[in-house]
Amino acid sequence: MRHFLISALFLSLLAGCSSVNIGPHRIDVQQGNALDQENVARLKTGLSRSQVRFLLGTPLVVDPFRTDRWDYVYVYYKAGKLAEKKRITLFFEGDTLARIEGDLPAAEPAAKAEPKTETPTVQPVAKAKPTPAPLAPLQAPATAAPEPAAAATPIVSPLPSPKDAPAYVDPRPPAELSLQPETDVAKLQPAVIPPFSGTAPTAAAGDAAVLKSLNEWANAWAQRDSAAYFSAYDARFVPQGGGSRADWETRKRQSLNAAKSIEIKIDSPAVKRVDDGTATVSFNQYFRSDRYSDAVVKQLRMVERDGRWLIVEEKVLSILRDVQP
Repeated sequence: MRHFLISALFLSLLAGCSSVNIGPHRIDVQQGNALDQENVARLKTGLSRSQVRFLLGTPLVVDPFRTDRWDYVYVYYKAGKLAEKKRITLFFEGDTLARIEGDLPAAEPAAKAEPKTETPTVQPVAKAKPTPAPLAPLQAPATAAPEPAAAATPIVSPLPSPKDAPAYVDPRPPAELSLQPETDVAKLQPAVIPPFSGTAPTAAAGDAAVLKSLNEWANAWAQRDSAAYFSAYDARFVPQGGGSRADWETRKRQSLNAAKSIEIKIDSPAVKRVDDGTATVSFNQYFRSDRYSDAVVKQLRMVERDGRWLIVEEKVLSILRDVQP
């Protein structure tokens, strides 16, 4: 009997466990740009790139070779299933927003104004009051003296001033009159978006020559002009990672001749002067050819030779992994 009860209890537990669905726990995942409905509603054509970045932040996808298009993407997975997906694409003409596409909030219909019914106001008719008959003026007794007016005669008579006394002069300096500017209340309107400066910061006068040599080096690379490209390097240049300059030039020359087309883009260059007279330039470099493409953060150390800045050291600091070259 005891073994029978234990067997029955074990079978009942197995039957209860079979009805429980056990599986892996999936967390909620948010990816992309969090698009706030209020900020998206403020988007309009004519805004600058800085104003758009202030409202929506940095775009998730930016093609370095087509900067006139910004894509904002937002995806929300709830328990492993796609619950929400939004995408907004912005097109620029120069620095001005020209077109908006994607999931924009629908405009709310304007509420119809209900007609106002005014209740006519009936003014009560005032009853005419009977005009009283004029009273006859009272005759004062002949012996009574007329009463003096209260405001005409002061209570205390002023003291007589001495003869030929000088006029009184206030010893305090006169107060300066200051005009307060008028404020036009109609012009005090809150701005939806703060103004942004549309002009980009200009390089210092001493850094212009360094940036000019940097652009000439990039143009020679893009045009596969090996003579101009190698002339941008100083005689003391040592390739990164060691090795002779002759081997480095051989590899570079083969790469330039093998490529049919090369595109180079230099973004956000920053010049820093060093005490030894050299200059360090850090920038984002986007490279694309018919055979290879990459996006890296590069640093060049340059020295001035006869009015021209030449490269003495070239380093790749990091790889831009979030950018699709």
